[in-house]
Amino acid sequence: MKSFFLAWLLCAFVPGIVQASVSVPEHLIDPEQPRMEDPDTIVRRYLVAVDRGELEIFGQKLDRSMLTPVRVEYVYDLSSRTVRIRIHSNLKQPLPVPGQHDCQILSVGAEMEGGHITEIESHVWLKQ
Repeated sequence: MKSFFLAWLLCAFVPGIVQASVSVPEHLIDPEQPRMEDPDTIVRRYLVAVDRGELEIFGQKLDRSMLTPVRVEYVYDLSSRTVRIRIHSNLKQPLPVPGQHDCQILSVGAEMEGGHITEIESHVWLKQ
């Protein structure tokens, strides 16, 4: 009888404990606010930022003739209700990694905010 009572007690309180451990967003989702922008508009804004010289890897500024945009990612943060936008581009010609002879940069990722590039990452591969 004790084990039955303990099992019942455990079943009664565990769901409440689990729900308490999940963070509840501060803001509710506003269905009137658009969540994603048109990808073509984002790519155009990205290329304008590239033209302003905002895309730089290892001290070398890249221009639009060196890039082929291939993907736009939208990351929706539930707690802050914000959308991060990342644009991934392949390089038309690989770039060397300074100080490394067996690596090359084949693509770049850039995070956009307010029409400006705020974060850049280069994607490095080993030469084969």
